[in-house]
Amino acid sequence: MIDGEEEQKYQGLAGWLDSRLEEWRNHRDSNYLDMWDEYYRLWRGIWKASDKTRDAEKSRLISPALQQAVESSVAEIEEATFGRGKWFDIKDDMLDQDPSDAEYVRNLLQEDLESTGAKDALCEVFLNGAVYGTGIGKISVEENVWKYPVEVPIEGTMVTERILQEDTVIDVKIEAISPKEFLIDPSATSIQEALGVAHEVIKPRHSIIEGIENGTYRDISIEGSYNIERLKGFDPEESRADANDQIKITEYWGKVPARFLAEDESMDDFEYNDDELVEAVVTIANDSHILRAERNPFMMEDRPFISYQHDIVPNKFWGRGVCEKGYNPQKALDAEMRARIDSLALTTTPMLAADATRLPRGVRLEVRPGKTILTNGDPRQAIMPLTLGSTDQNTYNQVASLQNMIQMGTGSSDTGSAERATSAGMSMQQSSSIKRQKRTLMNFQNTFLIPMINKSLWRKVQFDVDRYPIADYKFVPYSTMGIMAKELEAQQMVSLLQAIPKDSPAFNIILVSVFQNSSMHNRDQIVNALMQGMQPNEQEEQMKQMAMELQMQQAQADIFKTQAEAQEEQTKAMKNAAEAGAAQPNELKIQEIFIKLQKELAAIDKMRADTENINSETMRNIPEIEHLKSETLLNIATATEKLQG
Repeated sequence: MIDGEEEQKYQGLAGWLDSRLEEWRNHRDSNYLDMWDEYYRLWRGIWKASDKTRDAEKSRLISPALQQAVESSVAEIEEATFGRGKWFDIKDDMLDQDPSDAEYVRNLLQEDLESTGAKDALCEVFLNGAVYGTGIGKISVEENVWKYPVEVPIEGTMVTERILQEDTVIDVKIEAISPKEFLIDPSATSIQEALGVAHEVIKPRHSIIEGIENGTYRDISIEGSYNIERLKGFDPEESRADANDQIKITEYWGKVPARFLAEDESMDDFEYNDDELVEAVVTIANDSHILRAERNPFMMEDRPFISYQHDIVPNKFWGRGVCEKGYNPQKALDAEMRARIDSLALTTTPMLAADATRLPRGVRLEVRPGKTILTNGDPRQAIMPLTLGSTDQNTYNQVASLQNMIQMGTGSSDTGSAERATSAGMSMQQSSSIKRQKRTLMNFQNTFLIPMINKSLWRKVQFDVDRYPIADYKFVPYSTMGIMAKELEAQQMVSLLQAIPKDSPAFNIILVSVFQNSSMHNRDQIVNALMQGMQPNEQEEQMKQMAMELQMQQAQADIFKTQAEAQEEQTKAMKNAAEAGAAQPNELKIQEIFIKLQKELAAIDKMRADTENINSETMRNIPEIEHLKSETLLNIATATEKLQG
């Protein structure tokens, strides 16, 4: 294909995209942009002339009630997400017998994400969600050089020197995207089901040159600068370039006709027709110049954007945030407070009425401390303040009611320091915040965090092959709510441990479950140690059995000995009785001897019976002990399988 035909193809792609992006932009701006600007101003506390409710209004006060609601909501979500150290987890699939790979990937991925500022980016996403109603993030893959000093020996000497070592690393970064910079097909309710999405941003010209030099962009010439006034509602403060050196970059991810990518090498084995749509990435400069057009480079062909709704609006992509829920009472509160401030100004610094004939020519009537006003005659007759009444005290109650309405509408609350001073107060505060933000947390977990973990892991497996080798990565990530549910379950099991005897078979099972549901960094090591301790020791069991047999043999020997002694005592008794009869002692003595002998015989019989009972009880308990032992091992194995699943 000659250059002219190639450029014609790119111009056709630019025209195809521009018509759709313009439609999407107009739909977003006409339906949401004005409201977003209003929410942003109220959150920042920026006054605007349109805030006036009366022409005579002088005060420019903006109540911080809505600001507090936004900050409180964001802080609660941040605490619920990051307050436990481990802010996401990875569960292995049911068919995998080795859970160690899941634990390794989780720890490694969390370390990599935190090193690239993922927490800060997510906090900004939370803030955008609270202000605008929708939080949007972008996952990008960057190749960076990590420099660090090392000490190496100098060849041929015993001396070492320090040099700078450089290693190439693959970073997966999370970037917060403002809704004002994001375009999406209006008919879609999610990023993946849309025809496509786009990110619009103003960048300096040198960043485009760097992209051309490293091969990311086509080598084309872009003349002139982009007039950001063409972007409706664009804040010049958000511009990342000088006014004379700014280029508008539109990065489109979505479906495009395959004919526009026919020369792409990745299309060689792809069968297509003129109407076929394929996943692609297209970068456009100043709405007209194609810098890049290629098939989606990711192995899953997924789009790098993720989003969540702070509060769900059914069948809509754009959600409802804190500012929208508290907008009406905030406007009423601002009007009430500005009116009160104006009233206080009139009552504390009243207007003056003066007799012009009694004032010197050119005198200026103004009220300030130490001011001297010259009059011709009695000043009490020349000047008189105009009293317009006093400020209505009911306005204070009205302000409190409006503030309460904002808290009710937004779900925020302001807790005192006394409540937070105790652990019980902190627990109650955390529990109540989780309840208030549960729906938002679930939205964030299901539609943002879990897809972010999956996408980040896919990028690492694809591009960072040295640290993330291809293995069994059939994992199920879960996050905030799952971790909180596990901790609540662990607390319940700790309460059960206090009511169950330690020698009960269920005690060890519950103890293992407590550590399984904990957020301790070494929980797996502790669980493995407990499981090993619960496993039967064959040598120890054999020794216990031998000891039991010896004990039984000793018991039988004691029985035989007792029986022999009893027979001996009986013989002696009979002999004594015979001798006593032969000697013919007195009757009283004989009776005493017989009574004594009868008591000894009764004691011997009782001893023999007790010994036989002990022997029988021991023999009878042996099967029960073996059955209880087998049942305990079976319960441990079943509980372990459930916990690992």
